[in-house]
Amino acid sequence: MQNEEKLVIAKLMDKIKICKTRNKIVNTEFLTIYEKDVIQKELNKLKVKNYLFFGGYEGSEGQILVIYPEKFDKEIIDKNLCNIIKAINIKLPKELEGKYNHRDYLGCVMKTGLNRNRIGDIIVHKDEAYIIVLGENSLYIANFLKDIVKFSKSQIEVVDFKDIKIKEQEFEETKISVSSMRIDNVVSEIARLSRNKTTELLMQEKVFINSKLEMKASKVIKEGDIIAVRGKGKFLIGNIVGDNKNLTQHSNRRLQSGTTEPCCVRNKKGKVIVLVKKYK
Repeated sequence: MQNEEKLVIAKLMDKIKICKTRNKIVNTEFLTIYEKDVIQKELNKLKVKNYLFFGGYEGSEGQILVIYPEKFDKEIIDKNLCNIIKAINIKLPKELEGKYNHRDYLGCVMKTGLNRNRIGDIIVHKDEAYIIVLGENSLYIANFLKDIVKFSKSQIEVVDFKDIKIKEQEFEETKISVSSMRIDNVVSEIARLSRNKTTELLMQEKVFINSKLEMKASKVIKEGDIIAVRGKGKFLIGNIVGDNKNLTQHSNRRLQSGTTEPCCVRNKKGKVIVLVKKYK
């Protein structure tokens, strides 16, 4: 067990203890994919049931862990969630609509000096943005942003997470060709890295499939899998397709690792053609 994992588990145990001894709802800061994976495994191991992961809306990427006393009902939990997580709404003046992106908003918030784990997702629309934050930091961040020249003409207020206007996820689509659907092959292509560098990332615990840490280079990727690579982004594996007239259908084949790769379409060079969507 690495030191980072030990620290995550130690913090989790402290939260569980406080919840039990003080009979109160407790929460973490916003978690990385790695931290969430470690916590989920430990909660399963401990058979803890009274918890939830939440980030302000369904499908959020940045999420916190909330642990609550077993006797608390849904109404009490929901009421507390409204205080634990807030959103900062920034409405832009007409002349600035469409001028700012995710990086612009995040850069301004980071000037507060707060750690990144105090901030969740940032939902950017043409005329406004919602910055999801921990409730205890919401007023401080909102007031700080009001003093920034970039937002001097904007309307800024703290709102309930239920008032967030969700934006449909946008993607950048591309096609890759790989010799097999092993994770080392796929990550090498989507992240534009050498096979050696991809192997290093796997060993450094920087690759996740469907929010779960993956270190085996032989892991076979399937259609619909979501791959996250620290520092490189998040990718949705779409259809296994073909753009070559001379495509052939290959039956299941057994890889050297002993695992079986699903039947897929290959071109004349024996490559698999895969549609990949990168999250913006």
